[in-house]
Amino acid sequence: MEREQVRVLSVDVLESLAAAMVRCKEDLAAALLEGDSEVERTIVWVERDRVPHWRKRMQRLDHEVLEARSALFRKENHRVSRDSKPSTVDERKALAKAQAALEDADRRWKASQRWSQELPRHNAEYKRGTNLLAAMVDRELPAAIAALRRMTIALERYRREEPIDLRTLLPDREKPDPSDSTRRGSSAESGPGGAS
Repeated sequence: MEREQVRVLSVDVLESLAAAMVRCKEDLAAALLEGDSEVERTIVWVERDRVPHWRKRMQRLDHEVLEARSALFRKENHRVSRDSKPSTVDERKALAKAQAALEDADRRWKASQRWSQELPRHNAEYKRGTNLLAAMVDRELPAAIAALRRMTIALERYRREEPIDLRTLLPDREKPDPSDSTRRGSSAESGPGGAS
């Protein structure tokens, strides 16, 4: 049987890949953290800033609408002479402007309230969607990087024709138990059925 040979041209490529994977892990972890922070900040901003802001603005604009109505009423009931009424165009424009601003503030307040309830649900969906990616960043990528580095060490030793001790390359959880090999060795020496 003909022995196959492996041509190892450059272990540097594997080292570059491991370095790129480390950068990828760091970038993904930073992006996940930044995304989580931004979503949380947005929720807090809507709940603690926008809802109270629009509620206060509505109260202020409600007061402005009342003042504009009062000004219009006073102008309509004020007579310069018996036959003429003063113009109320400016007062009507001011009232319409105040009412439009109040309606806009009311719409925005209601939207802020709705979003303050919906954003936490959307955040939960976002977290469920990124859990797999976070698990990959926390567990899978480090394991892949470690395996790639072990492979690089083994290939370097192979290229230098050094004997490879697999126990040094396996992670601790994958290393064979020395007591198992001695038991297997002693049973193999004794032959089948324990007889030599």
